[in-house]
Amino acid sequence: MTPYLAEVGQVEYLATISGERTCRGWQQEGIYRLLCNVLSPEVAEDPDEFIVYGGGRAVRDRIALDMLLKILRDLRDDETVLVQSGKPVAVFRTHPLAPRVLMSTAMMVPQWSDWGTFRALEQKGLTMYGQSTAASWSYIGAQGILQNTFETLWDAASRWFEGSLQGRLVLTSGLGGMGCAQPLAVEMNGGVALVVEPDAEKVMKRLQTRHVQVATDDVDEACRMVREAVKLRLSRTVALIGNAGEVYPQLAAKGLCPDIVTDQTSAHDLLNGYLPAGMTVDEARQLRVADPVEYTRRAEATLVRHVRAMLDFQSMGAVVFEYGNHLRAQAVQAGVAEAEHIPSFITLFARERLAQGATPLRWIALSADPEDIFTVDDWLANEFPHDDRLMTWLRWARERVHFQGLPARSAWLTAEQRTSLVEVLSEWVRRGTLTAPVAVTRDHFAGATMASPHRETEALPDGSDAIADWPVLNGLLLASMGATLVSIQQGGGVGIGYSMHTGTVVVLDGDATRQVLAQQALHAELELGILRYADAGEPGAKERARSLASSPDVWLRRSDSHG
Repeated sequence: MTPYLAEVGQVEYLATISGERTCRGWQQEGIYRLLCNVLSPEVAEDPDEFIVYGGGRAVRDRIALDMLLKILRDLRDDETVLVQSGKPVAVFRTHPLAPRVLMSTAMMVPQWSDWGTFRALEQKGLTMYGQSTAASWSYIGAQGILQNTFETLWDAASRWFEGSLQGRLVLTSGLGGMGCAQPLAVEMNGGVALVVEPDAEKVMKRLQTRHVQVATDDVDEACRMVREAVKLRLSRTVALIGNAGEVYPQLAAKGLCPDIVTDQTSAHDLLNGYLPAGMTVDEARQLRVADPVEYTRRAEATLVRHVRAMLDFQSMGAVVFEYGNHLRAQAVQAGVAEAEHIPSFITLFARERLAQGATPLRWIALSADPEDIFTVDDWLANEFPHDDRLMTWLRWARERVHFQGLPARSAWLTAEQRTSLVEVLSEWVRRGTLTAPVAVTRDHFAGATMASPHRETEALPDGSDAIADWPVLNGLLLASMGATLVSIQQGGGVGIGYSMHTGTVVVLDGDATRQVLAQQALHAELELGILRYADAGEPGAKERARSLASSPDVWLRRSDSHG
């Protein structure tokens, strides 16, 4: 770690732990702490390079970080800082109820919005790749994706395996910032997980954090362990050190047929995220710099073998789906046309719930006190005791989720649960029940917050998969309603050219007016998401929209025309 980052990652971050406010107001302080948090060594995958997860940066470079921290410390209650792809470019006088931070990341004119052009511009220091919650400073470590993966596997168990993964085998790959959630989510649902990861250091890290229970580099030993666990109906998670492009075909050849097969490697970025077969991590790092074209060629060849094996498992009867990492599109581009028949976890599981208004929400204790999170956990458990899904998640989260950086909680909540929670959080901050203000945010994971034809908006009934007006409108709406931070970004999750999305943070600081604005903004975003699905003709969304929408007649004219 460079001396500069040691200062930012330790001194600045420790200031947030101590509870000392360094900014003029809590709106600025909340965002300041979130920025320090996502770049802290406890959270970021590579703080030296400002990478939070999946290649996504929080800031463009060291100078930009220094400027942002100083600006946030000095920012007045009637000023707004504009951030262009991780670099602050201006501070404007606005008004006290305006956002304190407005961000745009990796936005490019569509004709030029491809990886090659992007990388050329990035090398010139003109832009950066921000993923989703990295660039909007709202990443909370592995918990966010863990909670989403728990929900996905719960749905899979309900649909195909009588409500439990007990006695079922899930094969997946990748133990990075996203992938590490998968084995633990399998365990939460009672199943057996075999996860393939080529980086031994990542495997050891996940052993220490209890995301996996055991590890081996022997394929036969891994097969023996998972078969035994399935037979005895034990919950077991096994990490196999190896490359999915090599291991998946070996497993298929050995006759191992998992019940579920998916993947969570960084397949969206073949150059920086996906490891070619036959190479160590160090060798890959050297080739990536020395010959990026050759690196990409080898990575693509590996991915082809990886996906062909997944198709073999599918023909053997396994439930196979992509978990939103652009794996299918990369395979199709490489000549595996059949990969387009692998379904997405969105269309299989998440779409129905999202269209009804159930979405993931996150709340972060700016006090750094875990008890603030546990207090909210207890309230949810008392308020919604008959929601088995939510209760199961909260129990596991309390026991097994290791807070990374600032304590936080993520949960999928219905519209009614979400509204109630925000009201309670606002009131508790105002009364002092919680020891400091709370930041409320969410994943970039819904129809109005994300336009992503290979993920969030795949296969919409009216064919509007690639229409990106909705996340832009979402960002404009949030900014007009006084969210603390609003970001509009490109490329998150599936890579440059394939998605547009909006991020947001609302800081609940006890101010009565801000409390009303926060509640209105978060409800409006939820409402817009349901309206987006209803407008696209999603079954069930129209009636849900009628019950929530402030002015349903405007959109119902077009929606009715869909029949």
